[in-house]
Amino acid sequence: MEVYDTADVLNEQKLQDAIGALDFHEPTKVVVYSRTGDYSDNINTETLLYAKKSHPEWISSDPEDYGDYWADGYFIITLSREGKYSGQIGTYFGEDRKVSEGQMEKIHKAGYDNFRSARWTDGVIDVAAAGAKIINRPWYLQPTLWILGGVIAVIGGGTALGVAGTRSSRRKKFAAALEQGRKHLSNVTMDLETTELSARTLPTGSRHAADLERRFADFMKRYRESFTEQQKLEVATKKERGTADAVKNSESFSLNAQNLDATDDAIIAAAALYTRSATWEQAWQAQTAPLLEDLAALPDLTSEAAEGTRGAAAALESFGVDAAADVERIGTDLKAENIGVDAALDQLSELRKQLTERLDAFATAQIDAYAQSDEEKRDMREALRTERTNYSSGGYQGGGSILDVTSPGELFWRVQSFNVGYHAGVSSVDSSREAASSSSSGVSSGYSGGGGSFSGAGGSSHF
Repeated sequence: MEVYDTADVLNEQKLQDAIGALDFHEPTKVVVYSRTGDYSDNINTETLLYAKKSHPEWISSDPEDYGDYWADGYFIITLSREGKYSGQIGTYFGEDRKVSEGQMEKIHKAGYDNFRSARWTDGVIDVAAAGAKIINRPWYLQPTLWILGGVIAVIGGGTALGVAGTRSSRRKKFAAALEQGRKHLSNVTMDLETTELSARTLPTGSRHAADLERRFADFMKRYRESFTEQQKLEVATKKERGTADAVKNSESFSLNAQNLDATDDAIIAAAALYTRSATWEQAWQAQTAPLLEDLAALPDLTSEAAEGTRGAAAALESFGVDAAADVERIGTDLKAENIGVDAALDQLSELRKQLTERLDAFATAQIDAYAQSDEEKRDMREALRTERTNYSSGGYQGGGSILDVTSPGELFWRVQSFNVGYHAGVSSVDSSREAASSSSSGVSSGYSGGGGSFSGAGGSSHF
């Protein structure tokens, strides 16, 4: 091996002893070159220029190579010291010794710890040792082969465990959906008589009441179908519960039961409102509860506004204050009978639409502030859209809200679903960024600024 310590930071004898004792897979000429430089240096080019000036034997002399490659058999290590504990490491290979970029990164990283502690000689030895293990490694020593061999050896057992785990997971999902559906259907059963009586008292000529009447028209049919489906699911065997179809059927049953529970609560609440029964005020509270919960959550939502989104956040905060006052006014007018139930519900619906519009604007501002590309913006919008749709189609929202039952197409956007969707979008973008970061090797190749047409194998990285 050869050592050219122009930076005067290496123990040449130690390098000769340690690297000389390494067992490469094929005889390899190891060259160590150290230099003093700056962070901005392209040490690929600096190594090439040094070779051309002082060691042309490092460059291929084969006429067919036109001097564009490192000489066969060579493994060149360049250490560029650029700070007390910082610099660059470069490795360069003859065409018969070249490695992949990922392997090159592993070779470089082997020396990082010692380099960052200014143990320059030990770091170079680590790099040389890593190169000795990787350069021209025979196919039967490739790590992927041993991993594959291990997979083959356990594939029977692994497959069995995987199948068993999948079936167990499916049975748990089946049971959870069945239990949830069972509870909602039990609620429907207990309220069935009240629901039928309430449906008969709904007034004609009311858009909201008419919508509920239409839904009640097939309510009993859907109830009987759900009850029959529950009985089928209850008697499913352990084996049957572990299938994908069974989980799908159980979740469908649960969603249908939730929708029935939401519908009967809305019908009962509507009857109380339109007839001014003793419980009408509680029924009205059920109508305002979703909006009031959202308005109360706005300060926490806007407190996390990203830099540059204060305008949209301020508009949302201001709307929250005004909307809360409007809800109180609507309730007062309804109680004084200055407006009817339909007008009150229409005004409440308009406020929820306006909240949705302002959440849309806030979402756009947040996305623009966080995303760094059009692709990231699309990912975040998709996460928000998915969560918004999930809320709309998620069945029972609780409390007997008439608007949640009669206006699912309006896609009222709840603050909770906004939060979940936004953070899901942020998480998706962060995961993509981390994946992109981890997939990039961090190795800089190329010989710009004096390298001409040279394209020898190798690259460098900062430590």
